[in-house]
Amino acid sequence: MKRLFAISFALCILSIAAFAQWMPQGGSGQDHRQGADRINAAKVAFFTQQLDLSVAEAEKFWPIYNEYNKEVEQARAGIRGAMMKMNDPNKKADELKAALKEYTDSQKKEAQLTENYITKLMRVMPVEKVAKVFTTEDMFRMQLLYQFRQGGPGGNNNPGQQGGNNPGGNNGNRAPWQRGGNNNNNQK
Repeated sequence: MKRLFAISFALCILSIAAFAQWMPQGGSGQDHRQGADRINAAKVAFFTQQLDLSVAEAEKFWPIYNEYNKEVEQARAGIRGAMMKMNDPNKKADELKAALKEYTDSQKKEAQLTENYITKLMRVMPVEKVAKVFTTEDMFRMQLLYQFRQGGPGGNNNPGQQGGNNPGGNNGNRAPWQRGGNNNNNQK
């Protein structure tokens, strides 16, 4: 369980780093918003394809999923804040105990949110699709990281355009972990 959490946490941190790399450096808030919009558009396309969402399912799925993401990010912020406190060598024992409590409370909150949102999603989608939501989320993060390491989709650091190993594109390219098997990435 600890290993799974550590891997999940590392993926979150790395996806944030990858996200930051696709955001324009310097520039205005509008430039940052455009970068975030490109990533979000790629995510919507990737999820829609991987989950094989119908229009009706997508209309119900996205509001629930977006609400879940917002709430779980708040819980993860609590986890990160607690970890920073726990790693502070100047903290006293009582402060460390409080940080440990904050850490476990935030982890419990995230787990409870996930459980609640699974229930909500099962009201609007078949269980087979709900079961794929969280693996699709991890696949998208891994795809972003892979693109980042490769210099971005098509080598241009733009996740919202066709080309390269773009989660939103359908050009036949796959990341190394997607080779072989019966992956539906590019079969539509």
